[in-house]
Amino acid sequence: MHTYTIEKPIISCANVLGESPLWDSAKKTLFWVDIELGLLYEYLPELPLLNVHKIGQKLGCIALTETEHLLLATELGFAFYRPGDAFPQSFLDIIPRDSGAMFNDGKISPSGDFWVGSKGPRGLARLYRLNHDLTVDLILEGLSISNGIAWSLDNRFFYHTDSFDRCIYRYDLVNNLPINREVFYTPPIGTPDGLALDTAGNLWVAIWDGSRVVQLSPDGEELAQILLPVSRPTSVAFGGLKMRTLYITSASVDLSEDEKSAQPYAGALFSVEVDAVGLHTERFILRAAPE
Repeated sequence: MHTYTIEKPIISCANVLGESPLWDSAKKTLFWVDIELGLLYEYLPELPLLNVHKIGQKLGCIALTETEHLLLATELGFAFYRPGDAFPQSFLDIIPRDSGAMFNDGKISPSGDFWVGSKGPRGLARLYRLNHDLTVDLILEGLSISNGIAWSLDNRFFYHTDSFDRCIYRYDLVNNLPINREVFYTPPIGTPDGLALDTAGNLWVAIWDGSRVVQLSPDGEELAQILLPVSRPTSVAFGGLKMRTLYITSASVDLSEDEKSAQPYAGALFSVEVDAVGLHTERFILRAAPE
């Protein structure tokens, strides 16, 4: 198994819960969020330039659209946001305020819709699909911490992480719906979190409380690992001009003072050049673009 080692971050942003890294190839820009602080980060590595936008509410994940707006899965619902605007344009709330749940990780599917999961009380979280007409379908229920998702290159399989179960599940994908769940991967240490797919169909998975990212084959075999100086990597995204740069977000949430002292880079953004090529980020296809 090939091992990469990262010793220092590219940005010491001290995120409480950094998440949802997202590469915009057209703008050569990396976006990511701090869920707990409701912050959107916008990083142009070629300049380099970093902008931070205050959203005003917790922010689970983000997605690109075919316009200048980003699509946000906020604490309770969905919104459009153009970086630099004062406020997001909320258009649909899904999660009841008293449910104890909130939106978490999500991703645009190959067909251009937005799949987003929630986290909350055990067994009460769900996975939703925001369709092109801005209607919502319930895809999976009985979850606890819905996290990283991906579709196989041939669109036969759907990968979904429930971090409470400490595993990635694989489903057959039939008529754009996941069926026949089976355990795909459980790490020996830590918990699977966010993930990304490369052009060979391999998954790159952040291992929360595992201090590493692993590359998995389509059969679930560990092919490579990236060792990190922080215990809680949260998610990954391919980017850069050749789509060979793997960006890695991390978290400092719930670490003790001793753990923070031992991990001065907890919550930072990391990157590494890997021997793989990532897929370009899909965009949400709108039937009616926001004004």
